[in-house]
Amino acid sequence: MTEEVIVKPNILYVDDLKTNLVLFKATFERDYQIFIAESAEEALNILKKQKIQILITDQRMPVMAGTDLLEIVSSDFPEVRRFLLTAYTDFETVVEAVNKGHIHGYINKPIQPDEVRKSINNSLEVYYLREKNKLILSDLARVNQELSELDNIKTGILKIMSREIRTPLNRILGTIHLLKDKIESEELIQLINILDTSVSRLEHFSTMAEQISALKSGERKLKLKDTSLIQLIEYGLVETSDRMREKNIKVDFRHSEELNVMADYELLVSCFVSIMDHAIQHTGTAETIAVITCKENDKTIIEIVDTGKNYTEKRLEDLQQHFNKKAKQLDLNFGIELSLAQLIMELHNGTIGFHVKSQDAVTTQLTFGR
Repeated sequence: MTEEVIVKPNILYVDDLKTNLVLFKATFERDYQIFIAESAEEALNILKKQKIQILITDQRMPVMAGTDLLEIVSSDFPEVRRFLLTAYTDFETVVEAVNKGHIHGYINKPIQPDEVRKSINNSLEVYYLREKNKLILSDLARVNQELSELDNIKTGILKIMSREIRTPLNRILGTIHLLKDKIESEELIQLINILDTSVSRLEHFSTMAEQISALKSGERKLKLKDTSLIQLIEYGLVETSDRMREKNIKVDFRHSEELNVMADYELLVSCFVSIMDHAIQHTGTAETIAVITCKENDKTIIEIVDTGKNYTEKRLEDLQQHFNKKAKQLDLNFGIELSLAQLIMELHNGTIGFHVKSQDAVTTQLTFGR
């Protein structure tokens, strides 16, 4: 009997220090197939020859910095999951990596092997799911080409497809059936991508609904610890980087000093990500969201400033009337994301406020300390 050959995922680590390369390979070669490169140029050559799943690059390298390498890889090898190796305090670099290289995460120095494995394995799950999705889309493109050539069997094939796609998409696919006679191959692929995004959003909303239920019932207890707002915001920006990339949105992250709050880190990240998602919805393509931290008297503040797109006058008025008053009930009419953010801030003795600075600037303010 022949033994089954286990194919290890390919990880590319880039660092100009040979000792770091040797140490990284020795630490992780049991778990992964490790490729190492001493420069960005060498890394790009490896990427052209090998199918790499994960790229981890140091920032400070001669000739080409890590962020510049990530930008090239994001464009030329978009399927590769990208990580930046950086220090906790190097927040400008992380923001640059989010904006230019669309990173999927960052790894703090010094490297903690268990944390790195966790980050890699989580990202590999996403990588392989997306690879499967690409195969499905490829099959759908092929089927649609056949449909365009064999118009008389369109209805039957689409019915078979609809039965095979999982239940949460059935109602959405009903709309596609109405448009099937007008769909061309490229349009069908775009619609399937929209469906994929819609399911992800449904799962996201389901998770948030569960969080709200657990918090309201008291099943989820706060785990308070001293939390750096810079580190929290950096992580939140990584979490929302894919959605910002879809609209080519940049981030302008400004802070005056290192600020900390006592917080449940996981919940506060959910809160920040929810507010960022709301800001992304109200920011135009290729525009910028400003994220600002500051201290006013005894209050610590995070401001997220979007560009005011897609608001109606009534929506802005309702947001200000509801969130800017001292006592308020949870109101799901404003969306589950804002409701979750409001509940989390209340549990942290904080508030959410909406302020219209100008026609092109709407500020969502998270204030800690009432």
